[in-house]
Amino acid sequence: MRSWQPRPPLQKRTSRWRRSGRSRDQVSQSPKPRQSQGSATKLDPRHDDPFPVYDREIERLKRYLHGLDEGGWSHASHCQGWSVKDVVAHLSTDEVYNQASLDHTLDALPWTGGLNSWNARGVKIRRGLSPLETLQEWEARQGRVREAWEALGLNARIETSVGRYPLILQVWHLAREYAIHADDIEVPMPAGERRQQLRWRAAFGLFAAREEGEAIEATLDDEWVSLRHDGRDDQLDLETFVAYLTDRPQQLKDPKARALVRRLR
Repeated sequence: MRSWQPRPPLQKRTSRWRRSGRSRDQVSQSPKPRQSQGSATKLDPRHDDPFPVYDREIERLKRYLHGLDEGGWSHASHCQGWSVKDVVAHLSTDEVYNQASLDHTLDALPWTGGLNSWNARGVKIRRGLSPLETLQEWEARQGRVREAWEALGLNARIETSVGRYPLILQVWHLAREYAIHADDIEVPMPAGERRQQLRWRAAFGLFAAREEGEAIEATLDDEWVSLRHDGRDDQLDLETFVAYLTDRPQQLKDPKARALVRRLR
């Protein structure tokens, strides 16, 4: 059986981790971001406002974490070897990157050993913190980053490790990452809210995969995805398709869906 190692979901896509020089500027001709659509077929991440989606992910996660007891914090996540507390420690590490991106200090971050070592160190150095301290650090860092993004405006381009990148897309990437990590620690949500979430995650996840050069042949509607892979056509519900895009079959409850994702990957 394949061993699922703890890792941030798709950091290559979500946090733009390859190193580059400093930059931050404004896009003068970008249109005003529109309200994001509730349909998987209508989402346009280059123009749809990601802040409402991002903010919902943050608020849902905060509510859940504030309600955890000690046992909840020590519960195993879907990232092998990481507890719920470790996942939140990793979220703080992500926000360290986001702060460095805004402060023009990416080159000062300790990249020794590559991305996996960076992530492992970020969790390890916080193991001595209490759950409350871990939560407070993440909330403080995330809050400062969100405020800075608001001040810049979604037409901005920000410094990232792959060079200048549209802030509007970066916020979509981070909204997606938070949603993935919420699934890692099984944050609950009402069925209707889940359907809406899966729609934008499927649409943006496909956008992100193609942005990275993955040749995924998929057609989305609001409930199902037609996926062509290795000459074979499969019909996936949105939850299974999201697990396929993020390579996280362990998040799925249905063993048949898990097996399907593993076959496709």
